[in-house]
Amino acid sequence: MNSSTKKLALWVIILPDLAILYLSLFLAIRIRYPGGLEAQQVQAHLLAFSIIFLMWLVVFFVHGLFEVQNFRRYTSLVFNLASSMVVGLLLAVLYFYLQPNLILTPRRFLLIEVGIAFGLLLVWHLLIKYFLKNRLVEGVYLFSFNNELNELEAAIKDHSYLGFRVLGHLNEETLQSMQLQKYAGIILPDNISSSPAVSAKLYELRNLGLNFYNHSEFYEDLLRRIYLSQINEVWFLENINYQEKRFYNLVKRAVDMALSLIGFLFFIVTFPIVALLLKFSSKGPVFFVQERVGKKGEIFKVYKYRSMQEGLLNPENTWTSVNDPRITKFGKFLRMSKIDEWPQFTNLLLGHMSLVGPRPEQPHIVEELKKKIPFYDERHLVKPGLTGWAQLNIYAGNLEESRLKLQYDLYYIKHRSFFFDLEIILKTIYYIFTWQGR
Repeated sequence: MNSSTKKLALWVIILPDLAILYLSLFLAIRIRYPGGLEAQQVQAHLLAFSIIFLMWLVVFFVHGLFEVQNFRRYTSLVFNLASSMVVGLLLAVLYFYLQPNLILTPRRFLLIEVGIAFGLLLVWHLLIKYFLKNRLVEGVYLFSFNNELNELEAAIKDHSYLGFRVLGHLNEETLQSMQLQKYAGIILPDNISSSPAVSAKLYELRNLGLNFYNHSEFYEDLLRRIYLSQINEVWFLENINYQEKRFYNLVKRAVDMALSLIGFLFFIVTFPIVALLLKFSSKGPVFFVQERVGKKGEIFKVYKYRSMQEGLLNPENTWTSVNDPRITKFGKFLRMSKIDEWPQFTNLLLGHMSLVGPRPEQPHIVEELKKKIPFYDERHLVKPGLTGWAQLNIYAGNLEESRLKLQYDLYYIKHRSFFFDLEIILKTIYYIFTWQGR
């Protein structure tokens, strides 16, 4: 972070955040105690919450809320702030628990304060992102030996809203003569260490305030998917946790059970209506049952409402394409609204699937893709999901789209967490209500 960026963080983020915290405190007092408080009580609130606010600022710093990259994506901005407030709430509860002699007992007041603070901070951070979007742009140079970063350059241009701009290309010759902008970034290929002379020259440039990025890591952070053509067996050993995440899996299973019970009730209640509409709109069975591949290659049967015409729907057929002509008019509605997936709450209850995970594919498609796409079988490390990171980003209807889909699946497997699952669930809900399903 250069000096101008540090000043920006101080005057535009840190100090306003502190002012907003105190504003939220006074608003919470007015809401919780409409009759007002005595001066001694107000002073006690100020003293206690001043300590809490200092702890919160430390939490914000640890979560990266004051870093420029936090403002590149709306999802990062919202979820980093939300997770910070959750941690801050827990710290505040612990603080009051360890201070039993305080004259105030926050309880509901603390929840009001956290809610107001989160809302005000979120609005302010969104305004920062909107008004300072041009200040958040970072120029980058692409260093390559054989133009191996052309794909990355195209991705940067296609995602310019994320705040990166290509300043030029570097190679062994131009590196010696080109005048580089201060505080820019240089993206390096994975084989940069193969040239000691180039490595030494780049090391000399470190004092210009340049940021150096590894190509694969930059690609992953920019697009939130794995750069598939650059990974090998060692990558999986270094980046994928093959041990069971016991606590994560236990909590995730509990959430799956709770939400699938609610979903199953919706399925049971709406079943007569959906079944009648299916029968009236087209000939054929109500349900479509098909074998799919689950965790560690387990074969199970998945249940869905039929959305295609009878006779054209083959359980052993290959991919379904976008705007597939086999899909009926009512089937299109079922797909757009995700109602066709509701019978799969049965699979969640049985433990075949999770709410979030890679989409389960047919066994013969899996066998075909395993032969053509390296490491395709690694997506079966976790349970398949009713929704997932790849499902939100691409609909795979051919080999190349399946390759891209695997990049998103591997990114999810590498980064899976409670907050990532929550992000996927919230985005899925948004897609349903904005009719972005397929």
